[in-house]
Amino acid sequence: MKEMGICAERQRDVLQFIVRSYIDTALPVGSKHLVDKYRMKYSAATVRNDMATLENMGYIKQPHTSAGRIPTDEGYKFYVESLMKEEKVSSLEKEEIYEKMDRVGSNVNLILEEATRILGKISQELSIVITPWVSWGIFDRLELIKLNEKKILVVIHVQARSVKTIILTVKSDLKQSDLEKAASILNERLNGLTLETIQQTIHERIKDVKGANKLLLQQVTYSASDLFDFSEPFEVYTGGTENILFQPEFTNTTMLQSILYLIDNRKYLIHLFNRKSNKIEITIGQENKDKRLHSFTVITTSYQRGKDIGTLGIIGPTRMRYSKILPLIETMAMVMSHYLS
Repeated sequence: MKEMGICAERQRDVLQFIVRSYIDTALPVGSKHLVDKYRMKYSAATVRNDMATLENMGYIKQPHTSAGRIPTDEGYKFYVESLMKEEKVSSLEKEEIYEKMDRVGSNVNLILEEATRILGKISQELSIVITPWVSWGIFDRLELIKLNEKKILVVIHVQARSVKTIILTVKSDLKQSDLEKAASILNERLNGLTLETIQQTIHERIKDVKGANKLLLQQVTYSASDLFDFSEPFEVYTGGTENILFQPEFTNTTMLQSILYLIDNRKYLIHLFNRKSNKIEITIGQENKDKRLHSFTVITTSYQRGKDIGTLGIIGPTRMRYSKILPLIETMAMVMSHYLS
């Protein structure tokens, strides 16, 4: 993050007011507008000079000649990290949240549906809730069972969870005793690890194995992303679609196509929200690896159902009301953990 220059305090004020004004109006901001709206004690000429400095620093930009300025991704990031004052979730909003959650009772699916609906309504953005991730469950044991000379059945058990079976095609005929020995090696080296850790580190954990089991274990390694992926049965809840599409950004066809793709693509949303930190994570604009999200901000955090961890958050244009949305997401995570535990 770049540091502010000589007139740091004044430039911080100018940047903060540009971001706030643009979030409110979706219109480029001029120096006179800033001075008048926020009753700044500086002249419009001084503010113009500061805006030129902020533009050179990469915090704001001019969308077209003779227009005012709008924030860049860096500008939003600096605002969120250093300038923003969070708005508390109002007592009326809290009352509404608890009333609606009380109404759905103890049905887990209804709790998740209602939480998504509430988050979308209050944030006015696309809200996402992912059911708890068994990918972060703890590996218990694995069995390898011979079906015929070219196929084996892999049975994976997760602690206090379901069992997954998958058929693996092998390159050579193996005895059941070979399979049992290979399973024993895997169980010894993977026991107690999360499924996510196994997917990421299994190659390192079995690379020193020698003898007849090596080729079979290598084949298990190559298939690890499928074998140890338990995420597929889990649900994605979305809300707020009816609100977000009225935002001015979605007159842009490319942005509209991107958000509709997200709403439609369940597996992509699971991949995008595969984060287990209980801290709020914010990815603004081009920080997102996918080019389709370069005009969007993704904000996520986690909630708990007992020891299981699920994810919730929002996706919306970079021009979003961060000061309102960040405490809202934190509140919803706390509320969901309360109702699910």
